[in-house]
Amino acid sequence: MIKDILVFLDDGKSNHDRVNTAVELAIRHGANLTGAVLGSMKPVHAPDADEKAIARMSERMAEKTLDHFTTITRDARLDISSLTIYGDSASSAVKMAHYARNYDLVILRQPNPARDNYDRMQEFARQVLLLSGRPVYFMPYTGSSKTPVQRVLIAWDGTPSVNRSVHDAIPLLRKAKDVCILVVESKKQQTEKQDVLVESLVKHLQNHEIKACMRKVNPGGNSVSAVIQNQVSEHNVDLLIMGGHGTPTLKQKVFGTVTANLLSSMITPVLMSH
Repeated sequence: MIKDILVFLDDGKSNHDRVNTAVELAIRHGANLTGAVLGSMKPVHAPDADEKAIARMSERMAEKTLDHFTTITRDARLDISSLTIYGDSASSAVKMAHYARNYDLVILRQPNPARDNYDRMQEFARQVLLLSGRPVYFMPYTGSSKTPVQRVLIAWDGTPSVNRSVHDAIPLLRKAKDVCILVVESKKQQTEKQDVLVESLVKHLQNHEIKACMRKVNPGGNSVSAVIQNQVSEHNVDLLIMGGHGTPTLKQKVFGTVTANLLSSMITPVLMSH
């Protein structure tokens, strides 16, 4: 079950949709909700200034963001709490991952390449995914109110990381109306004659009272990420589930090529675990 949700807060335009999604999920699953803000994040429209001035603006932005969170969630009849995380880029990411370990679901935003904090937020996402051991629900930075989650697509390749993501997402899958498992029959998979055991996954989900369809697609000349994006658009998917590719000793490979491509051009929320 999902009983504790941690949502990342900031002053970006997607924050309102992110909070609304967190509230809807908390109500739907009877969960407690905690909002987390970075006390050292430079505000979007902050002018160039010395370090002390930027620090003061960051703290005021954090306070304002938490006040906004409290206002939005006031009438939700939920157990609401908040926390402010201080520290530089590296330490704040580690602290967020540390807090996240005691939550069933963590909601982050897709890093916005147009913002000067893009590299920091990209590394922040990597660290939280790698170090928390919890499922991370990425929201598009453009905003996306895909709630309630009714149509779910699982991008399945049989790897341990996507297997972990699917099992962490079982509470969400049980409440969805339409669950489909997508297997992109890539040239590599065909060459290696890799058995991804998708039929076994369908049966396993049935044992969890989840009815899932199975869809196999030959990519032809398209990339795997392009095929997945097309399927998301064509079937109006509310949530894409996939694996965070890589190993704990290779932090730079936490996001594999397909994962990185999808996170950079996200059109719907993505859930992944590591």
